[in-house]
Formats: sequence, structure tokens, C-alpha cells
Amino acid sequence: MISRHITHPQMRVLLATVLLCASEASAKEPARIEKLTVIGINDVHGALLEAPAHKALARFTVEPVGGVDWFAGWVAAIRSEARGHRGEAIVIDGGDEFQGTLISNQFEGRSVVEVFNRIGVTAAAVGNHEFDFGLASLGQRFAQASYPFLSANVFEKGTRKRPPWARPSVLLTVGGVQVGIVGLTTVETHTSTNPAIIANLDFLPGGPFAAQEADSLRARGATVVLLVAHIGPLPPAGEIQEVAEAVRGKVDAIVSGHNHTEIGPPPLVAAGIPIVQSGSRLAAFSIIEIAIDPATGRAAGFAVNEGTYPRPGGPQPIFHTFEGAPATWRGHKVQPDGAVSALVAKYDKQVKTLREAPVGETLVELRKSGKDGSLGNLVADALRSGAGGSLKADFALTNSGGLRIEEVPAGPIAFGTLFDLYPFDNRQVVVTLHPAELRDALEAVLRARKRPLYVSGLRYTIDWDRFSAGRDVRSVPAGALVTTLSDASGKLLCSTRTCTAAVCDTVCDPGAYTVSTSDFLANGGDGVVLPAAARKVTGPVLTRDIVVSYVKEHSPITAELVGGGSPRITVVGRRERQEAQ
Repeated sequence: MISRHITHPQMRVLLATVLLCASEASAKEPARIEKLTVIGINDVHGALLEAPAHKALARFTVEPVGGVDWFAGWVAAIRSEARGHRGEAIVIDGGDEFQGTLISNQFEGRSVVEVFNRIGVTAAAVGNHEFDFGLASLGQRFAQASYPFLSANVFEKGTRKRPPWARPSVLLTVGGVQVGIVGLTTVETHTSTNPAIIANLDFLPGGPFAAQEADSLRARGATVVLLVAHIGPLPPAGEIQEVAEAVRGKVDAIVSGHNHTEIGPPPLVAAGIPIVQSGSRLAAFSIIEIAIDPATGRAAGFAVNEGTYPRPGGPQPIFHTFEGAPATWRGHKVQPDGAVSALVAKYDKQVKTLREAPVGETLVELRKSGKDGSLGNLVADALRSGAGGSLKADFALTNSGGLRIEEVPAGPIAFGTLFDLYPFDNRQVVVTLHPAELRDALEAVLRARKRPLYVSGLRYTIDWDRFSAGRDVRSVPAGALVTTLSDASGKLLCSTRTCTAAVCDTVCDPGAYTVSTSDFLANGGDGVVLPAAARKVTGPVLTRDIVVSYVKEHSPITAELVGGGSPRITVVGRRERQEAQ
């Protein structure tokens, strides 16, 4: 187990020492690398093509970003540099490979796996969105991949028996070093994936299972153990930090995913273990360089994101895959991989006409965040409208996690943009609810530490100041978080007058209203629990197709159409949140 973080210059000194020791070793011993370079990616979400920066869900200022052919070029340059210095480089993916783009979804991830096979990915975690196309499709992707998908903490429901497809770990020989890799899947999978697909599975806290697998790998001869975890590091109590504590002294480095976070600088080191995560959509990647003790094959130190691009030396937050400028990696030129480009072009040709098909136009920039939340308003309004032969409703709800890009710029809107916005094949469900039940659904998402639901036909207030910031929101009484709920005309549907620690005094309209949403939320996604007796009607149209029809019917989109700058959600106070993706 490594115990110290070193800079790249220090890494060179350490490697020189390692080489000296290696020269003194017996000539009869097998050759062994002195440096293991781990290239970490996560949350690719089918992003094989270069994309505008606003689609990458990351803080980039230069367009375009991403492009798997450029990433393949980086991998080739990093591998070449490593092999020139008695090292080797491996690629570890933190999960959520498939879901999110037309070029992936049309083939249920087959295009992504074929490209990753070509690049030579070493191992991947099973992400929550790996389940989106169903277990049968997932099995096909596992069979197609030349690399293992790993998860040590998924079990058949109510048992400690792993499903036949669940592989907890793998032991590989990399440059003469025995490298073990353990995989984990977030416990939030039950609320961040359509519950109907995974109803027969349990996702248990991963720390104990990761520790058990790490011990097993060490017993089988692993001298370096890595953890690839589709688990995020965000506050208030990051799941990945808890896992790191459980594997203290057992694991040498962690490649994480799930929250689309850019970690560092400085590097995140928890329980003495470096943890990386690199945004999303292949716009960036991270590098952990591990010095190997030649006598034992064990890790002797690590450097995180130390390089010469885009600025000389020093730690980077992450490495950008492509920013429109030539790049080198320690003297090795980075250029797009032609074979990967051709492979992507083969798949892109099959979806290009559909992706570029015109749908409509927006006169204003539509944004997911900000006070107006105009993108969320647009989707919620579409769900309520009856567009494209869908069901009409009094109100509508849609979740932030279902919207996968941050903004749509003013101008023409193509089908591919709306697909990137809402790639999930969710169906519309119209539920009949009383206002108190509707309020409870809005609060359930907040208790699950997700962003507030976007609404149509409604206005509501969230009051974070009613209870102390230190209190767990899961324990506050009903009505403590959403304190007012009204319809668009101002009619009060629910109001909280006073609260004690145990109960709130609320007044709610006794009527019943129809609420349009997705089957993801209706089935319990994002922590929503609807009354078992509530009437549910499934609509005939996919949610995404409703949005496409709505944009066609209301083009050009104006500021007034999506809220006119009048917020539908009022927030009192502030609170740290953790949002799953």
C-alpha cells in the first residue's frame, strides 16, 4: 500500500532509485516494470464524438471538447512514454459508459464497447446507467467487451448471492506485476436507475466487499490493488471517502465516477489513497503514476495528474482530451487515432441523418441551472401539454438528473440536441394525487439529496432554514421542506404553518389532480414514493418524443413560453447537496 504523494520530479528521482535497485536484482528474476500509469475516465455516457463544451457538463471555455479518437491518441502517447521508461499504462473506466447519445443508444452501447476494445480499456465499473437498456442487453455488452465490468456489491435481492453476470474483481499481470482490480457500484443505483429494471437486485454499501476482495486479491498474489468505483466524492458525506476508509492499507488507488466531478488540484487523498474523477462525456481524463518497488512489486509512491500539458509541470485538475490545440505528452505527440476515427464514423453514418434532422428553433438560450431553469420548464411544460398525442394533465414533474446537457444555445434545434438532452426511453405516466401527496413527492427528492423537481402548472417554496443545517433532511417531518405549494394562478394547494421536531401543522387542499411525469419517477426513481392506491395511466408516447413534438408545435421558443424569468421554485436558505447522475 502506497503512503506518500510525490510530484513528477520526485517521481523521476524515485524511478532512478528503483532502476538502480533493479540492476542489482538477480538476473534470473523476471523483468518487472518500475512504473504503472493508470489512465482514469468515467461517465462517458456514449460521447464518442467531439461536442460543444456546453454539452460536456464541465467547465470548459474552448469548443469543441472530447472525441474518443483524440482520447485514443492520448492513450497511445502515454503508453509510449511509459514503455520508454520501464513502465506500462492501463485504462480504467469508472462506469456509465453507454447511456446518453444517439450514436450509443441506437446500438444499446455496442458502438462504445467496440471502440473501447480497440483502445484497449483494462477494466470498468458497472455504473447505474449500465442497466438502462435492461439486463439482457447488459449481458450482451459484457460478452462483447474484451475487458471485464466489475461490481463486488451487487446481489440478488434479499440474498448475499451475486448474479451470474456480476464479477467482483480481476487479477491481471501488467509488465510482470500482479495487479488486482476491484469494482463497485453506487448504492444510489436503486434511486438513480429505473427501479423496474433492477427490482430483483440489491446494491449494498461497498466498503466491506471491496476490502474483502482486496484481501483475496493480495492472497492470490496481487502486489498492486486498484479500485474502480462508480461512486462519487461529493459532500456532505461522500460515499467514496467512506469506501476509502474501509480499504485503508488494502488499495493503492481509486478511479471513481457517478458525480461528473473534476477532482483537484490539490489531489483528493482519503485514507492515504489517491482518488480521481474526470468530469464526464470523455471531455477529460486523469492520470495516476504509481512507482513500483522492484524487490516486492508493491507500490512505492504516487503522482496524480502531473504533466506537461496544458501547462508545464505541476498538478492539473484533469487533462482535457481536446481543446483545439496541438498537444504533447512528455515529448510524445498526441494526435487522433485514425482507426478509432474510422470506427466512430461507421456508426455515426448510421445515425447522422436522424441526429441532424431539424425540429425547431429557440430565440433564447435555454439553461438547466439558474433561477428560471428554462430547460427544465420546457420539458415539464411538454409533459403537461398533450403534445404529440400524449396525455394532458393538471400539473407535471420532471427530474434534473433526466436532463443530460446544461444548455441549448439560441438558434436552430436539431433532433440530436433533444436526444442529448433527454436520452432515456422513459414513458409518460399520469398519476392522480392529492396536494399533500404531491408535496411529499417534491420533498422525497430533496431528502434523497437531489436537485428540486422541475414543475409545470405549479409554484413551490423550499425552506432550508426551518431546521438547523446539521440535521439530516431524511428525518424532518412532512411539510418541513416544501412549505408552500400553489398552482400557476396562485391558488394555495398546501401550506405549512408551524413545525416541531416531530410534526408540522399543514393545511392542504382536499382535491385530486392529475400529474404527468416519467415512469422513472412514478416507479420510485430519485426516492419518490407514490401512494400504492394512486391511479396511474401510462401514456402512448415516450417522454423524449413528447418534448420533440412540443418544440415543433411551439417553435420558435421564447422566454415567455418557458417562464419569462419568473421562477417556479423559491428557495429559502442554502444547503449543501449531493446529486447522483
